[in-house]
Amino acid sequence: MRKLTKPVIGITKPVKKDNWAYAAVAAAVRICGGEPIALTPDEQRKRPLIHGVLFGGGQDVFPMLYDQTPKQGYVYDRDRDALELELAKQAKQEDIPALGICRGAQMMNVVRGGALYADVTAEYEDTAYPNGVAGKIFFRKTIDIEHGSLLQRAFAATCSRVNSLHKQAIKRLGKDLRVTARERNGIVQAIEDPDMHYYMGVQFHPELLIYREDMRDLFRQFIDRAASRGPVEILRDFRTG
Repeated sequence: MRKLTKPVIGITKPVKKDNWAYAAVAAAVRICGGEPIALTPDEQRKRPLIHGVLFGGGQDVFPMLYDQTPKQGYVYDRDRDALELELAKQAKQEDIPALGICRGAQMMNVVRGGALYADVTAEYEDTAYPNGVAGKIFFRKTIDIEHGSLLQRAFAATCSRVNSLHKQAIKRLGKDLRVTARERNGIVQAIEDPDMHYYMGVQFHPELLIYREDMRDLFRQFIDRAASRGPVEILRDFRTG
């Protein structure tokens, strides 16, 4: 077994898709001192050692996991859902540092019994989110951050300007979680479990803002907490059947 010289961060992703998204998150982890590895429903057979888990972005969480109706014609990745549900449970049971991005934050909420808005623009009037590529790259919105939270300590600020690539958002908060950042219209932008070593989900995409010092500090904070935890082995079979 190779010697671990940097904290290993397992990043969840689909088996054959979202490679560009994984590459962006993996690059952010490397820049900030971690060693990224992909965690897919197939990779678990290798039983990797990780110091922390990062729940990546991507397609919608299967709605029946929070008692809602699936969208007609939408293809859900049930194997990835199963992977992330088990990893989130293991993170809770073994106090493994965990960071979620966009879909990842939503899954971290769902596994605790929380629910999501299937279409946030239908629930909130003030959601002028961009649809085009240029808008998604350059659009920024203000979030207010709870003083004393992990996010506030990472950013050293109680407000920030972040990007917006999501169409869903947290509706009902999961057990033992607290909201630590919101948009001015009330949409949840960060959640944390204050009783764990590190458990935070953010609705925005810090990996796409990695040129900013505050976003690098967010990844460094997570990786430092992961390094202090020590490696754990992923053992479970995550396939749905």
